[in-house]
Amino acid sequence: MKEHLKNRVGLLMFIGIFLLSFAAGPSFAVEKFPTKTISIIVPWPAGGRTDIVTRMVASAVEKVIGQPVVVLNKAGASGYIGFKAVSNAKPDGYTLGMAGLGLILRQYSGEGELRWEEFKWIGQCYEAAATVSVNSESPWKTIEEFIDYARKNPMKLKHGNTGPGGTTHLFSEGFAKEVNIKFTQIEYKGDAPAVVALASKEVDVNCSPLSVVRPLMEAGKVRVLALQSKKRSMQFPSIPTLMEKGVNWEVGSLEGLIAPKDTPESIISIIESSLEKAMKDPGLGESFKKLDLAVEYKNQKEFTAYIDLKDKKFRGILKEIGLLK
Repeated sequence: MKEHLKNRVGLLMFIGIFLLSFAAGPSFAVEKFPTKTISIIVPWPAGGRTDIVTRMVASAVEKVIGQPVVVLNKAGASGYIGFKAVSNAKPDGYTLGMAGLGLILRQYSGEGELRWEEFKWIGQCYEAAATVSVNSESPWKTIEEFIDYARKNPMKLKHGNTGPGGTTHLFSEGFAKEVNIKFTQIEYKGDAPAVVALASKEVDVNCSPLSVVRPLMEAGKVRVLALQSKKRSMQFPSIPTLMEKGVNWEVGSLEGLIAPKDTPESIISIIESSLEKAMKDPGLGESFKKLDLAVEYKNQKEFTAYIDLKDKKFRGILKEIGLLK
C-alpha cells in the first residue's frame, strides 16, 4: 500500500512538473533567428562606395543566413541620421548598419551626440589602404626621397584633404607624425576634388585610398609612392607599403556590420558566423578586388578592439593638431 501511494505521488509530481514547464515554456523559449527580412542601414546616399559594398555583403550574407537581407539608405547630417537609426533600433538583430572610420570621425564633429560604444561591432568586411600620392611630374620617385625632402622643408608641401578632421586629413597627419614631417593642409569638398587638385599641381601630396587615386594614376597624372598598409595591393603589387619601408603606420578606410548595443549575444553570434562565411565567398572577393578593396574580415572581438584602437589614435592626433580638447 505504501509503495503504491509512493508511486502515485511520484507520478502526480511528474505530471505537475511537466504541465508547469509546458505552461511556462513559451515565455522562456528562444525564438529562432532569423525568421524575417534583415535590414542594413547605410548612412550615405545610394551609389557611393559604402552603398555598393554593403549591397555586395548583403547578397553574400543572405545566401548563408537563409532570409532576405536588404539595404536601406538613410543619409543626412554627415551620417548622423543613419547611425542614430541603427543605435535607436529595436535590438533584435533585424536592423543592422554598415560603419567604420566614418562613424568614429563623426563623433568628433560636435553635431549631435554619438559614441562608437552605442553599437556592437559584429565584424569587419574590408579595408581600403590609404596612399601617399604625388603628381607624376614631381621630382620624388620613392617614398624615401619624399620623406627626406619634407623633413628638410617643413610646411612647404601642401596636402589636399577632405576637410578638417576628415579621413584624409587624419591619414596625412598620422603619417606625418610618424616620420617627423609637417604639411600645410588645403581643404577640398571631397576626395575627388582633392585628387584632381593633385593632378593639376595645386597641391603636392594626397593621402586618399587607392581606389580614389587609381583613375588618375592609370592616366599617368598621379604617382603612388606608398600604401599606408601592412599588405601590398593585389592589383598593383609593385607599390610598396610604409610598413616595409620601416614606417610604423597603417591606416585606410574600413567598414563592417554593427548592431544596437543591447542586441543579445546569441543573435550577434549567428550574424557574426554568417558574415564570416559570407566573406569567404570567392565571388565577393573578386568583386572587392575590382574596387581596389581587400577582404579584411575581423570577428566581433577583433573588430571591437580595432575600433577602440583607431578611436584612441585619432583622438590623440586631433588633440595634437588643436581640433579637439
